Amino acid sequence: MNRYIIYILLLFAAPSYGQQNRMSFLLNKLNDGGKSDYVMIFAHRGDWRNAPENSLQAYQSCIDAGFDGIEIDVQMTKDSVIVMMHDKTIDRTTTGKGRVSDYTLAELKKLYLRSPIGVVTRQRIPTLDEVLELTKGKILIQVDKWQPVKEKVVEVARQHGCLNQIILRGTKNSKEVADNYGKLLEGLIYIPVLVCKGEGDNEKLDDFMEHIKTPVISLSFKRDDFPAIDRAKEIKDRGFRIWYNSLWAEFNGGHDDELAMDDPDNSYGWLLRKGANIIFSDHPFLLDAYLKKIGRR
Repeated sequence: MNRYIIYILLLFAAPSYGQQNRMSFLLNKLNDGGKSDYVMIFAHRGDWRNAPENSLQAYQSCIDAGFDGIEIDVQMTKDSVIVMMHDKTIDRTTTGKGRVSDYTLAELKKLYLRSPIGVVTRQRIPTLDEVLELTKGKILIQVDKWQPVKEKVVEVARQHGCLNQIILRGTKNSKEVADNYGKLLEGLIYIPVLVCKGEGDNEKLDDFMEHIKTPVISLSFKRDDFPAIDRAKEIKDRGFRIWYNSLWAEFNGGHDDELAMDDPDNSYGWLLRKGANIIFSDHPFLLDAYLKKIGRR
């Protein structure tokens, strides 16, 4: 009888133990200053090429694939519930029409999400609560569109006990971060983003590194010749991982996911040579295959 009880207890404890191990691995990598060769993958709107964007199905696919993070987009309903939706309207991605903020959650739940080519699927619009239930302990979550609903996002994440999985990114300088957010960012991960413009880039980068508590610095650039990009070694030496965005050309000087389909060495390879050890991608499976091929995952 005692052995049976022990077996049952172990059976129920195993998933929790696995989740703790997974999250420990992810947080250790995120905070290792890029000292390992391991490159982290964040999937834009989940696996949206094979499932409706921002759907539970799209997020589950990323968990199953072993990706390190997903990006989600949040909007608030008429009755103050956070749901997953990139646009302020539901026209493009669902069977409905109009603004998210004009619908209650119950009304939105009657709709269906569309596939990437517009086909109606069986997937429904998820809430942030549902996403956190699905992902807790399994994957990091970068929340986009968070500024208008920041307090609610943090509140829901705290209720689910997974603040340490939440990543918020922003372009504000250190004083603006302190003035605008105060203690709101405590317990989660905030990543400052340098949008390179040439003039003032180095000063803003210095401000990020010296005054914002973060394990990661993100750079975005329309051209690939901004001097700040060449400070990658210094950024790493000071203990930060470097996050680049490969979604489309204006974020990476043309070294994007589309180019990677024909010339990955000039896309992902170029980003890696410029210090990337986190890549935010629209083609996470393509990126994963490339990184495994060169021994970076």
